Amino acid sequence: MLALMSGPPSLGELGAIPPAVRYQTQSALALLPTDGSVLDGVPLERLARAMDDGEAWVGAAPELAEIGYWMIEPSHSVELRRRGCIWLTRFPSVETAKRLGTLVLDPATPEPVREQATWTLGYRQVRSMHPSTQWPADAVQIADEALAKLADAATIAGKITSEQLPHALRHVSSEMIAAIIAKAPGLWGDAIEAFATPPLARVLFVSIADIPAQHRTRVLRLIGATLGEEAVPLLVSRAAEAPIDERLEMLFLAISLGGEQHLGRLEDTLAGMKFADLLRQRAKWHLANRGVVPTVRGLKVARTTALMPAVERAARCRQAADDLGTLTKFIRHPEAYLYAMWAWMVRGAADPVRARELVAAHPESQKLVRDLYLEDLARRGRVKQLTVAAQTLKAADLGALQLAIHGRPLAALELAATARLHTPELVCARALACYRAGRPDLTARILSEDLPPSEITDDSALPAFPGPHEQWLIQHAPAHSPAIGALAGGLPGVLALARPAPDDAEADLPSIEPTFAVVRRLGRGLPGSTVYLAGEFKYMNKDAIAKAVEAAGARLVNGPFPGTDYYVHGDWCLVQTIAQLERQGARRIRRGELEGV
Repeated sequence: MLALMSGPPSLGELGAIPPAVRYQTQSALALLPTDGSVLDGVPLERLARAMDDGEAWVGAAPELAEIGYWMIEPSHSVELRRRGCIWLTRFPSVETAKRLGTLVLDPATPEPVREQATWTLGYRQVRSMHPSTQWPADAVQIADEALAKLADAATIAGKITSEQLPHALRHVSSEMIAAIIAKAPGLWGDAIEAFATPPLARVLFVSIADIPAQHRTRVLRLIGATLGEEAVPLLVSRAAEAPIDERLEMLFLAISLGGEQHLGRLEDTLAGMKFADLLRQRAKWHLANRGVVPTVRGLKVARTTALMPAVERAARCRQAADDLGTLTKFIRHPEAYLYAMWAWMVRGAADPVRARELVAAHPESQKLVRDLYLEDLARRGRVKQLTVAAQTLKAADLGALQLAIHGRPLAALELAATARLHTPELVCARALACYRAGRPDLTARILSEDLPPSEITDDSALPAFPGPHEQWLIQHAPAHSPAIGALAGGLPGVLALARPAPDDAEADLPSIEPTFAVVRRLGRGLPGSTVYLAGEFKYMNKDAIAKAVEAAGARLVNGPFPGTDYYVHGDWCLVQTIAQLERQGARRIRRGELEGV
């Protein structure tokens, strides 16, 4: 159990957390100010990076919530307290809801802290957090009550001063909240999205003119989804006077909820319009899916994945992804955030085919579904498209591995040559591609001489691959990085990844030239290369080594810059520097390769 003290609580053993995440988190916490001074500079940057990198893991250790409770204490700086509220997003519990509820209702709480606490109380999504993340029902009730008090105060005041509160409320399905919104629907247009009670929906419809225009499409869909056929007479009666976009939405809802008898009104509206055929296709979809308002149904899932048992999420996310993509076959989503919600549902479904459908509708979403999208392209043999996408997304290592897996080894090696980092995926891609390109000798050398660096787990030294972190992943989360397990399994492990190329795949490159880059790297030639002398040189003669570097035809660089070919490890060097060099592809000069080393 973590014990509170003047500094951050001790992390303890934390066997449920990967070793590198433990190390990174502990290192970041050690830099945090404990005297109330401002959190900025290196400590802030290290904390932000540790929180980002650990997001997928820390929720597996509920005791780490104590870190967040310590961070939000009033004695700390505003930014540290705000970061504590973000940290607690990973730990939904009764205690978390109570503490944050107290925080948001305390007039003395600084606004940035209150805003972040408000968001955390409403946030019911899993996204990239640990799969064990789940809100208990009692915690939801406590959080909803705190949010309701904030909303009620804003309603009485007639003004919403919080930017986070309306969007936090989009996650909340609560009669309390619905009753508060019903008192001033025009005030709360930004909070209305996926959840409403029938009484609220009726109020929204009669007050639709009070809803700001940018929110009306969303509100109309929620009214239809909530009231069903009851809404049809209201929709039809109001449609004639509504602006064209709202009129079309009302008519489509009427068709969905009331049937084909309302097609005539739609046809009258479509007369002379561009894209009328596409809109008729949408009407046909609604007739075939009576009573379904797909965007609302999809958002109900997307907003509440952290309320569901983990075993149910993939199936629910598949349905939600389909729902959020349905209407884009006929019209673009009016609000860009819907594509992000769709993307997170695709990721929750872990489905490459659905990733393809998302990117086809919204190319900007490639970043959020990158891995799945590249996998889909490789499965279908779209070599050129994958190469461009991988380079655009700065994922040459992942793209190269997918090409190697799916039978395009020469294209894989060409793409691998553009990668910026020496990752397990890159090494695995090279090893598999060389074997499939007829160079098993190069594969053997890669697996014995050119493995990727391990992750840092302590300050003493960088362990040989696979280090403690990689071994933990292999044992506890093998699906997280299949390349790590494959490399640890040697040649049989790498070859087990191979799949046949699809019958209609684009041809591989006609030249073996891409193998030359691997040959050059494994050749370890110093002429024309760059060398960095890393660390302190107390016993080793730094000047003599520098002269030997120049005599060998290489050039010294004065920092661990990207693109550096080799480094000489001094008598002592920060493990972080060595890790940075090796991640960038620099290789250590071995004993005997250079005079004085």
